[in-house]
Amino acid sequence: MAMQITAAQVKQQLSALGYEAPDFIIDAYLSKVNSIDACLDGAGYDDCDQLLIKVYAVVLMLASSDVRKIASQSSPSGASRSFKYFDDGRASLRSALLKLDVSGCTDSLPIDSGGGVVQFKVVRG
Repeated sequence: MAMQITAAQVKQQLSALGYEAPDFIIDAYLSKVNSIDACLDGAGYDDCDQLLIKVYAVVLMLASSDVRKIASQSSPSGASRSFKYFDDGRASLRSALLKLDVSGCTDSLPIDSGGGVVQFKVVRG
């Protein structure tokens, strides 16, 4: 039977990376990642690999959902707050996931590969 992970484990990993996410989003992605249990079992992954695959997959799905951390904060009422988004660690985490999940069980999950294209439209007038 596939290894089950908890929201607390996902939060620990996010915290270690300096990020946080709302509970309801974590719960929704946990539900998504649990849909690959049959594939993980069929591929013969041990509990350790299943744990890592699932946690990394949830964190990567969260990374495409505006997970952020406060990068700086000011106040005495020049109130200012800036955020840092998850893009920095996504490539190394994705690489680790691909090395662990050699059977491609996570391929069906909504994990952004991070290779998107940004397009700007310049209008003069």
